Amino acid sequence: MKVKLFVIMLCLVVARTLTAQNQVSLLEIDKVKEYLTLNDKQYKTINTMVVQIKGILEEDKKIISGLRERFKNGDEPGFFEKIKVKMARDSRASKINDLLEEIENQLSKTQKIKYKDMNKPALKALSKKELIE
Repeated sequence: MKVKLFVIMLCLVVARTLTAQNQVSLLEIDKVKEYLTLNDKQYKTINTMVVQIKGILEEDKKIISGLRERFKNGDEPGFFEKIKVKMARDSRASKINDLLEEIENQLSKTQKIKYKDMNKPALKALSKKELIE
């Protein structure tokens, strides 16, 4: 009985790993074009949106790395600065979500089904623990 349970668990882990490896990231636009079979017009439109998303993500990385440096140096931001950083991050996350919706609106029904299975970038809520590490 334990062996059967172990084999089932192993199969689930292996299957999960294989599907995770096969997923396409939205940021890899050439793979996206192939995976969703985009036409040229869709590709151009979606590519510009993906470039915007990459820019937002890079901007966020720079801001977070700057905050991490400040934490390492013992310079913790004040209360109002923390609120400002949180609001700015929420704004960037909202922009990314809007762009993701615009991308989805460019797709046909069959492409939308595949799009739902793709890895999409997102900004999660920022915690102090993440800044310290």
